[in-house]
Amino acid sequence: MSECGGVCGSEPAEATEPKGLSRRAMLASLGGALAAIGLSALGETAAHAARTYSVCTTNSINVGSGKVFRPAGSSIYVLVTQPRKGVFRAFDANCNHNNLPVAGAAKNVAICNQHGSKFNADSGAVIAGPANLRLTKLKVVVSGGRVKVTF
Repeated sequence: MSECGGVCGSEPAEATEPKGLSRRAMLASLGGALAAIGLSALGETAAHAARTYSVCTTNSINVGSGKVFRPAGSSIYVLVTQPRKGVFRAFDANCNHNNLPVAGAAKNVAICNQHGSKFNADSGAVIAGPANLRLTKLKVVVSGGRVKVTF
């Protein structure tokens, strides 16, 4: 008898799943399916979650610093940092304490101007509160002198 007690068939789930389905393709398919059945808001959210945005050039971020951007077509503020030469990081720029964007980064520390929370510009970890959760890390790809972020 199969692991599912005969309810789902004789093949294990791993054998029936498609190979090579990327997160982006899955979310885009989910977004299309949800939109098709009338859940357009959820469909738009799922499709939006898989978008890649060209945020800035590599030359616009100095080593040890960072800047906040709002990519065209997005409602999310993104903090892009360069903690070490040639290494770029990106975070959802909203401080979790009051959900306001951090100001940027200098000397590898991102600071929220609202109440002074400080974050490590390499990891997003909290250095000083009142924030108690790290900044959410986003996927970064550098290509052709551009910093691209997926969220």
